[in-house]
Amino acid sequence: MEMSGGRRSTQGATRDREAAMSGATAQTGLDRSGPEWSTLTEFLRETLHPEARSLAITHAERPIGGASWETIFVSFDSRDEDDQVHSDRVVLRRAPVSGPLAPYEVEKDVAIYTALADSEVPVPRLLAWTADPSIFVRPFSMTPFIAGESHDLSRVERWPVWQERREELGHEMIDVLAALHRFRWQETDIATVLGDRGGARERMAGILRRYLEPLHALARERGVGIPLWLEMGRWLMCNAPAEGEDELVVVHGDYRFGNLLWQDTRIAAVLDWERAMLGPRMQDLGFLCMPLSRRKDPTIMGKVLPFEALAKRYEASSGHSIDFAQIQYYAVLWQFLEGVNTTRSLLQEAASMISSGLLVQPNLVARQTLELMENFEAGREVL
Repeated sequence: MEMSGGRRSTQGATRDREAAMSGATAQTGLDRSGPEWSTLTEFLRETLHPEARSLAITHAERPIGGASWETIFVSFDSRDEDDQVHSDRVVLRRAPVSGPLAPYEVEKDVAIYTALADSEVPVPRLLAWTADPSIFVRPFSMTPFIAGESHDLSRVERWPVWQERREELGHEMIDVLAALHRFRWQETDIATVLGDRGGARERMAGILRRYLEPLHALARERGVGIPLWLEMGRWLMCNAPAEGEDELVVVHGDYRFGNLLWQDTRIAAVLDWERAMLGPRMQDLGFLCMPLSRRKDPTIMGKVLPFEALAKRYEASSGHSIDFAQIQYYAVLWQFLEGVNTTRSLLQEAASMISSGLLVQPNLVARQTLELMENFEAGREVL
């Protein structure tokens, strides 16, 4: 199978069976004794190799890490009419039973991959998908396996390429982000899966409905108060910047090292589009600049570039000037959402930890978010 993302070549990854995703440590093979594996096998044959005499799954495994869609690597052999065996490997992204970014809609990934397939943004090539739970328990999409490395923020400092060529990685990240922001979404159907298209307050209301309301409902169920998160939500509504719809771009919403697949200093694929939405350009830059994206060294945005270098590269690559106040505001938003999601996850696991003061991470996030809010209100250009 050919492996490509958009118009950008992924040379060196031309055979699935030869690919090695060194950035993700895989668990041992999954148990394939359940009936869903038989229906998945038939789905693979019908969608990928309808001409094959037979097809058999030979191995399946899940990479360690990730807190959203289930990722499953599936290897299989197909036998053609000449009795030749062909080995392939694909990636399945299946909706989880539950998670912090619910609802998980496979149609969103499908629309994004389809719309961006011929763009400057490298994305996995969509092979097949289904929302039918009778195939493999829950909805899933399927793409080719792409060779590359993926490192989350806690491990990237141990990556030799990051240690030796961090500036090149930063330039690539910003150039691909600028390419995404140039994408003419108005000429596609992608807007149907990207949420509200109105003004900033309308879109912010939609974001708060999706993320804050489930936490509020869970807190009431557990008998726990979340006044700080509720007050921050009100602050975000009151301070929402004004942008016209003609200024909206496709915002990735989770643009970090762990959601990028690297081949040396080139991005082979941009992954994990669950939080993609329509918004202003500065929204993604706010994500790169929030405190959680620059742990250990707060002077390095997104673990790659100082702010001045990031701003200069983005302006040169996108042709648009940065707006520091908007970056501050959206850094507050993303920091807030990380805190809300963490609190929700921990409430689901152990409500008693709230009152015992053991939720260090949400408390840290809250303090950092309050500092961002204070700097924004005071007009201080401090991140």
